[in-house]
Amino acid sequence: MAAALPPQPPTSLRHGSLPYAMAATPTDIYERPDVYELEYAESDEEDVRFFTRALARLRPARVLELACGAGRITYPLAAALRATEIGCVDSSRDMLERAEALRASSGISGSNRLTLVEGDMRSWAGDGTFFDAVVIPCCSVSHLLTLSDRRQTWATAFRLLRPGGHFIVDVRAPDLATLAESQRVKPRAFVDLDIDSTRQSRGEDARLLRCTATTYEPHLQRANVRLVYDKFDARELTERFVVDYHNHIYFPAELELLFIVTGFEIARQYGDYAFRAFGRTSPFLITVARKPLD
Repeated sequence: MAAALPPQPPTSLRHGSLPYAMAATPTDIYERPDVYELEYAESDEEDVRFFTRALARLRPARVLELACGAGRITYPLAAALRATEIGCVDSSRDMLERAEALRASSGISGSNRLTLVEGDMRSWAGDGTFFDAVVIPCCSVSHLLTLSDRRQTWATAFRLLRPGGHFIVDVRAPDLATLAESQRVKPRAFVDLDIDSTRQSRGEDARLLRCTATTYEPHLQRANVRLVYDKFDARELTERFVVDYHNHIYFPAELELLFIVTGFEIARQYGDYAFRAFGRTSPFLITVARKPLD
């Protein structure tokens, strides 16, 4: 982790020749699927392989992916589970439009096995039928900042599952050392250059740098995150923008309680996308829960 710095606007990162019109301005990363894809251009896709393998073991006839985004998990799932119907729900119209545009290149463009629907994972009404599995990947439940939102989301998954169906959720494990550091009288922001991604294809020479500055509010179990993006085309800086958002930090016992109070039975828990057991140094907490048969 990079050195901790006092919280401040990231003006020190500004390129000297960058026109004022390109100066850092807040935006929403879910309105920028092009940048979102570039973030994952050099990803090892461990989470994709995890969800594909986990669902293959369950052999579901129907899967619901909540917070599907532009389909980074969706299309590999559809390719691997060739007999499975997949319903995809997301609240971002931009992401869904990008997912639809990628359908042709996914190899399942003519299939009616996959449907893309705009909706909220907290309250989506469903299509009148039940699913064998519901998944919320990419740690998307971290955007649920209130207990009410979390309970609604878990209850929605329970309602949409058939008896015996499975609910799979991944979250980042809490970094207790960093949370303890945040108890300082003057909390510090932890700054990290966490993405340096390039993509050279289809005549494109793109590079994306992302710096993340995080401050914590431990009494709220909340991380306040500022992402500073620099986008390059053919080595020229073409765009800079800033994303501010908040994440809920889940603790293991809290997560277990969410499943229990909404009616689930926890089947398995893992500490990473390689199916290793959850432990003290695990980076993630991934839960596979089941809706009881009776």
